Amino acid sequence: MAFTIYSTITLLAVIYCTVRPKILNSLELTMIFLLVMYLDSNMMDLITLNIKGIILSKKSQDLFAFYLTFIVLYPLIISCSLDYIRKIQAKLGKVLMILLAVFSIVGLEQGLKYFKVLIYQNWNWSFDVIQWLCIYLITYFLHSLFRNLVLKELKY
Repeated sequence: MAFTIYSTITLLAVIYCTVRPKILNSLELTMIFLLVMYLDSNMMDLITLNIKGIILSKKSQDLFAFYLTFIVLYPLIISCSLDYIRKIQAKLGKVLMILLAVFSIVGLEQGLKYFKVLIYQNWNWSFDVIQWLCIYLITYFLHSLFRNLVLKELKY
């Protein structure tokens, strides 16, 4: 069941983010996507292997649903929300977009928990919010530095 639901959500998100007009160029989107995958994989390794806070299901369809969201959907949500942030002028709108992205990712993880793809041992949803807020803010600031570097290089 989780496989069907999460593959459909991921497919719809990929189609939507592919066809909509974007402000960020493909190099920036790729950097954001890879950075989120890198940070998330390191955090999940730390949480699952060292802290033993989350246990993954042993079923192959559940693992596929988890890795599909982990590798494709979560970076896609953050990269699309960072693209939207470039369009928004109001600071309150930017903060709300960040919170919307973080809480949508946490909600999707709670869905994985509901379908028993993830089993929380020494972990809860508030740790998820903190984890994803940190990943988002690190990505936001590194993207700003990357954008400044690219713009400086293009001037010369």
